Amino acid sequence: MAKSQFDPSELETEELLTPETTDQDAFSDDTIADPEGAEAREPENRGTLYPTYLYRDYKVGVVNGVDGALVPNKSAIDAVMAIFEEKAETPVVEAKEKQFAKDLKAVVAGRKPLLAVDAPSSGIQCLREMTNAWSEFASLVYDYVNSSQSHSKETQMPDWLLQREAKMVDMGYKARLLREANSELFSDYGLPGKFELNRTRVRQSIESRFERLAAWHTSQHRESTAGDKMQKASSEFAQSIADNA
Repeated sequence: MAKSQFDPSELETEELLTPETTDQDAFSDDTIADPEGAEAREPENRGTLYPTYLYRDYKVGVVNGVDGALVPNKSAIDAVMAIFEEKAETPVVEAKEKQFAKDLKAVVAGRKPLLAVDAPSSGIQCLREMTNAWSEFASLVYDYVNSSQSHSKETQMPDWLLQREAKMVDMGYKARLLREANSELFSDYGLPGKFELNRTRVRQSIESRFERLAAWHTSQHRESTAGDKMQKASSEFAQSIADNA
């Protein structure tokens, strides 16, 4: 029996044709080098003022009479405070105890000469530094946990997340060091009461941090949106000149 002749015209070739334009959904963003930018460019985020990842910690509201600005979510602040409560009385890990003891001795010795003049003012500055360190540490833990949960465990941890992890660990060491140093020095400050990590002040510091970041994100995304609108207007104006030429 003779073999049938192959006829290429019998094949469907329409799907093999290269489209004239490439849809934006065909592009794969670099989620490792630019995780936030990649999420902002996701289909569900296009055309919105803010990318969805910001709505975990912020909501849109009115700030200083400006409508559409980001405002911290109370739930995010409460979550960071819960981390602080969990970590506030914890020691450094056993592997760092010897170095911690040396560093504590050095910090106490270095600050005592500063208390010879106006000890209360110096003491207040030391306590404020400690408060801010604990606020930053708890916030870094919160950010790190959320970022690591969104990262695929099947791929290698990206550099930006490794850097965030290292900063979190170092800030935890610093916060504990300042806590112990202030505990030892408190009687030399000449301040009333007894030493404590003031929960109210830590919360205020956390709130201030969220407010600063909310203002920054609002500014960044508003500038980006304004730039897109200006570019579109400029393109439309140029096209109108070309059409009338």
